Amino acid sequence: MRVNVATGAWVCMSCGAKGGDVLAYEIRVGGREFVEAAKALGCWVEDDRPQVQTKPTPLSPRLALSVMAFESTLAAVAAGNVASGLVLTDTDRARLMVAVNRINRLVEAFA
Repeated sequence: MRVNVATGAWVCMSCGAKGGDVLAYEIRVGGREFVEAAKALGCWVEDDRPQVQTKPTPLSPRLALSVMAFESTLAAVAAGNVASGLVLTDTDRARLMVAVNRINRLVEAFA
């Protein structure tokens, strides 16, 4: 193994693994996530704030609202057609299911 003492970068000459610092090494060798690796090295300081679990969202909130508005309008039109006695075609029914799926995915992502 080679370690650059000025930057902390390291490379394993046997397997070719490399990283930028001791934390990257601990993550790789210990198989830990960032916070666990930092705690294992003794360089994690708790700030007494509650941990907030956030998950990434597939779209920005503005774009998500735009998609939600379009898909819910489509669903409302389809519901109005069915209420008027019209029978949806297979294509219309398939598109309605796509709309419902998109709405459900957005609700899950932003809930």
